[in-house]
Amino acid sequence: MDTLINQLPCPILITDATGHILMTNTNLLQLVGGIAEQWKNKCLEDLLPPPSRIFLQTHIWPILYHETLVKEIHMQLYDSQKERVPVLVNCQRILRNGQESYFWVFFVAYERSQFEAELLKARSEAQQMSENLAQANAQLNILHKQLSLYTKEIEVENRELSEISQTDPLTGLANRRALEMTVADWQFQSKVATCASVLLIDADHFKRVNDEYGHNEGDRVLVELARQLQASIRLSDLVVRYGGEEFIIWLPSVDRTGAEFTAQRVHKHIRQVQVAGKPITVSIGVATSVNTLDPELLQELITHADKAVYQAKGEGRNRTIHFE
Repeated sequence: MDTLINQLPCPILITDATGHILMTNTNLLQLVGGIAEQWKNKCLEDLLPPPSRIFLQTHIWPILYHETLVKEIHMQLYDSQKERVPVLVNCQRILRNGQESYFWVFFVAYERSQFEAELLKARSEAQQMSENLAQANAQLNILHKQLSLYTKEIEVENRELSEISQTDPLTGLANRRALEMTVADWQFQSKVATCASVLLIDADHFKRVNDEYGHNEGDRVLVELARQLQASIRLSDLVVRYGGEEFIIWLPSVDRTGAEFTAQRVHKHIRQVQVAGKPITVSIGVATSVNTLDPELLQELITHADKAVYQAKGEGRNRTIHFE
């Protein structure tokens, strides 16, 4: 296997189901630097910039666990100089030495990006030539149609990728990437520091739902939770599926009092979600900041809200705790 993957003309690595690296080939090491032993047992995420890490966790792994295969996913890798390299990723779940492994193949996309730019440039030149060279009109029309079709395919792919990369596939809510982009955009547009709050919402005893009633029922509950959370917010707020049974509500320009009022609405709406005739409850951690121009605002709010959720769980669940 080592000899075979080293002969392949593209960066390749093999991981286990947790993302820890089992094997790398020569092409990958030439790209990211180091030696094979240095990377063995490290995490795949160590090779990725933050946006690609989020995309890996929220989209690629779920698809692999469900369908065993992903094709032509746009991501970025760090090279040996910590520069971001655009890549297309294919991954297949395989059995290797009797154990489940993941075979990752990366195609560096510099040439593809250059090729796309050249095609778009050629389209513009072809259109200009069609006006000046009547004798070449037939050939230029063919080229124009081909390039138009290619451009439309690119637009559709980019639009679909953008939608997928910012949406949780089960609930239809925004995901972590969308949250980061929304908060960054809000901070950019804010002229002065103001209040902002985050609600971190964790469904109580959700594991029991999956264990006792099955994952289909668990998925139904998550979808219902998402719907009730959406019904609890203002148009300017954002509900995000943060992971598993955890959700986040981003509350721009909302102080402590307003955040706690929203939390009360959440508890009220969530009581409408039931399993076997019993209502679901949630524990909510609330964090508020007035230093909203801080580039670490979102991470700080989430960290504080997570501590508050932990306290709410410890105090009996089905309650809201505001981080002090």
